[in-house]
Amino acid sequence: MAQPRLLFFDARLVFFVALFAFHIRWWTFTLLVTAICGLAAANQLNYSIEALIRLLRSKLVGAARPALPYTRLRPMIDYSAEAAKKPSRAPNG
Repeated sequence: MAQPRLLFFDARLVFFVALFAFHIRWWTFTLLVTAICGLAAANQLNYSIEALIRLLRSKLVGAARPALPYTRLRPMIDYSAEAAKKPSRAPNG
């Protein structure tokens, strides 16, 4: 799938351009220039934005990836006082 482009820039920079257009400050200009330079450098290294996000996520999370979902690793147990006060049902008969 081809990357969307506006001229020679990635089209996803439209968010930063719109932010700068509607809120013209030095920090938004710096953010726009940083985003342009960062995406241009990633493009030179043949990385897409999706690949960069996956790379950053894997560096943040680490190498350990359990095969079970979080809810199966730690079962839900109710320790509330209300649960202890409920009377148990006697079997019919």
